[in-house]
Amino acid sequence: MARPALIKGGYFTILMGDGATPAEVFTVLCGLNTRSFTIQTNTSDVFVADCALPEDVPARQVNLTGKQWDMSGAGLYNRTDATRIRAAVGVVKNYRFSELEPASPAVAVDSGWWAGAFVLTNWQQQAADGQYVTASMTFVSDGPVLWVPTV
Repeated sequence: MARPALIKGGYFTILMGDGATPAEVFTVLCGLNTRSFTIQTNTSDVFVADCALPEDVPARQVNLTGKQWDMSGAGLYNRTDATRIRAAVGVVKNYRFSELEPASPAVAVDSGWWAGAFVLTNWQQQAADGQYVTASMTFVSDGPVLWVPTV
């Protein structure tokens, strides 16, 4: 049996850039224990009739209108990151969504990160008595996002 190349969730991370030039430094948003990355193609549909068979039901033709990338994360509220998160809300910044894994003992397959400009559009904090405070964040792309392979 061939085993699939899997990656553990802890290696699936969101990193925020500091904006420094010439070498921007990216730091993990620590405390997030669930993360997601979504690529979506936007479309508009038109239904085109067959001119030779005008009574047939028209077939859909898809018109690609755009592409977008979204990231989100949720988990424990890390007060160490609070200042930079507050400063990032509504601001275009560089981010990475990392899918890196250590090369040993696993074999790194399709390892790398998504890189591009994003806007932190939503930051929520939640709390229940007797529990730790949690937070969730949503980031939307502002321009193209590229895959940067490391292997």
